[in-house]
Amino acid sequence: MTASADDGLVGTRVGKDDGIIIVRLIGKGGSGSIYLGQDEVLDRAVALKFLHATYASNETLLTRFKREGRRFGKLVHPNLVEVYGWGKKSGRLFIVAEYVDGLNLYQLLKMHGSLPMERALRICRDTAAGLAEAHRNGIVHRDLKPENIMVRNQDNMVKVLDFGIAKDLTDSRLDLTGLGMYIGTPAYSSPEQVRGATLDHRSDIFSLGVILYELLTGRVAFDGRHSTEVLRSTLRDEPRPVTELNRLVTAPAAHLIETMIQKVPDRRFQSMLEVMAEVEDLMGAAESVTERDDITVRHSLKELFE
Repeated sequence: MTASADDGLVGTRVGKDDGIIIVRLIGKGGSGSIYLGQDEVLDRAVALKFLHATYASNETLLTRFKREGRRFGKLVHPNLVEVYGWGKKSGRLFIVAEYVDGLNLYQLLKMHGSLPMERALRICRDTAAGLAEAHRNGIVHRDLKPENIMVRNQDNMVKVLDFGIAKDLTDSRLDLTGLGMYIGTPAYSSPEQVRGATLDHRSDIFSLGVILYELLTGRVAFDGRHSTEVLRSTLRDEPRPVTELNRLVTAPAAHLIETMIQKVPDRRFQSMLEVMAEVEDLMGAAESVTERDDITVRHSLKELFE
């Protein structure tokens, strides 16, 4: 990106005592742009999310943006991107957050089509761990999707990011969407979210189940030619069984997904802690099978050469 394409922010300074220099534009989204910055006071890379200048007069969006910086800074967990604070430059609000050097799940799926079951389950478990902390603090993400889950290059640490439309269940004043209003990403929204109903943490469980389905099959669970068809499919249809699309997926793993994406919230797992426990059991069972297979191979080779 050139300097003209990034609104002239590259090379400028923001933050307390102008301690952060904006290095380069990382990407653009519907409501803002993300920049890589260098905090020269704390000697660390940071991500800066600037709200588009065109939204400067949108009070609802400004309130939501400020909320992301103020309210979600309290979320501290290894699997959550940490929000350091927020500020304003040239009339534009920005959030300062932890910078993650890695790929998001959308990029990984583009590269690989689908992921091995062990890796997909590990990503699901770590994502659930981060969201369990958010839920413990009364916060529902509401826009969980592959683009909002990153895997850090350095150590494969999973990081959940972008709580921009999240709902803080501890403060009813902060539900800016209103009843009967849909907000989210169609392919990953829960049925109750599609209907514009009141949401709780079980909506995130549905979204994570849909993501796990895609990680294992390379296909979205609910599809259509346009957004309206996707939303209708989410409400009415059942996705193709995971085991039909990927025969390496075990029946217990398929059952995990089926439970997570039940249409009725009461029929799903009731907490991310339950999801984590189920995934841990599946991973433990897979490791046991691998160990037994290794022992069988070693014994077979021993008999062959004796």
